[in-house]
Amino acid sequence: MQSYMKCLAAVSLAVSCQVAQAGVIVQATAISASHPDFGGSYALVNQINQSGLSAGYVAGVTDFDSFVASTTHNGALALNSGFSVGPFGSFSYDLGAVYNIDAIGLWATANTGSVLNFNLYADSDNDFSNGNSGLLGGFTALGSNYTTADPGQAFTFGDVSTRYVHMEILTTDGGAQPGLGEVVFRTATVVPEPEPLALFAAGLIPVCLRLRRKA
Repeated sequence: MQSYMKCLAAVSLAVSCQVAQAGVIVQATAISASHPDFGGSYALVNQINQSGLSAGYVAGVTDFDSFVASTTHNGALALNSGFSVGPFGSFSYDLGAVYNIDAIGLWATANTGSVLNFNLYADSDNDFSNGNSGLLGGFTALGSNYTTADPGQAFTFGDVSTRYVHMEILTTDGGAQPGLGEVVFRTATVVPEPEPLALFAAGLIPVCLRLRRKA
């Protein structure tokens, strides 16, 4: 009976491996901007250090979709959001290594400078100005609700392998100095090849049946 149960467990594992796993959070290791960092309580690093979030995450472990959907950000406190001195320009995120990503999650901040319309680019280096960027798409975020609990917003794009992501800021909520509360990225979902796994599971079924009869 023990061998039969182990066989069933193997079949179950082979079948479950065909289900796509949800992407996990990628946290940028550094952020820069085309205009100087505002500094002080509004330093750019506040966009990538989890300050102000209602819950924490573990990069490479925490599920992106559920975290962005359930977590809010307190942008009412100065230390919780990152700004550049403007006007607009771009933010550049260094992921620290090359990742396959397909989404960005962000939280607005309780300030008129909160970014609304933006373009995203993948790049081979951290220089937005040298023309080596690939456009991932144009997106429109919601501004702040001016409470201590701005909801997360997720925007998807085609899978891309990159270390650097640039956010070209097109409009803000009216302010001249652009900023955001927090920014994260999502690893692209990996779907294993279904045919080999299905054949493996199918081959195990008669073995399990024979073990059951013996048991």
